Amino acid sequence: MTNIDKKSSMYIIERGIPLPSNRTGKSKWSIIASQMVHGDSVVVKDCEKNKMRCAITRLGQGSSGMQLSNGNWRIWMKPKRVYKKR
Repeated sequence: MTNIDKKSSMYIIERGIPLPSNRTGKSKWSIIASQMVHGDSVVVKDCEKNKMRCAITRLGQGSSGMQLSNGNWRIWMKPKRVYKKR
């Protein structure tokens, strides 16, 4: 079923519909990132590096990464760089 009105091609906004109970809002990446402190690192697969870096960024921190010889990535948490106005 779609929420598009075929006559006017507009989306219909519906309110008061609860989220499914199986959605906690915490991914495994955000849980790992929340347990890290500056200088900690984690090794992830190539396809997971962006998920880990985004989770760190959502916490307001910076990240740095380096590809390892086996194709995996090491991602570090570091303080967010603050740029000063000149």
